[in-house]
Amino acid sequence: MSDFIWFIIIGVLFVLLSCVFIVLGGLIWTKQKMNLIISYHCDKVKDENKKAYCRIFGIGMIVIGIGFLLSAVCIPLLKTLFSFIPLTAGLVLGIVLIVYSIAKYNK
Repeated sequence: MSDFIWFIIIGVLFVLLSCVFIVLGGLIWTKQKMNLIISYHCDKVKDENKKAYCRIFGIGMIVIGIGFLLSAVCIPLLKTLFSFIPLTAGLVLGIVLIVYSIAKYNK
């Protein structure tokens, strides 16, 4: 197979992963589905903080999904390692938001 086909396959897989992260993040943020988060990270969240916790956690998941999506677009176009910069930025920012929400509200 040529390299271009492999780039397309990786791009499609990244699009699928981005859809999973964006949908899960949206469900956590808008519908406050805390059952999608590991129960260990939700045990000590007070009822009055659940909305803020789910908002920040969900936004973090969506940011990770957007990073995957942008990287999926860049992979077939750039065909270099620079196409993973959006993925790295999305992962770092999303994980920072998720860890922040856990540290702030799960005390």
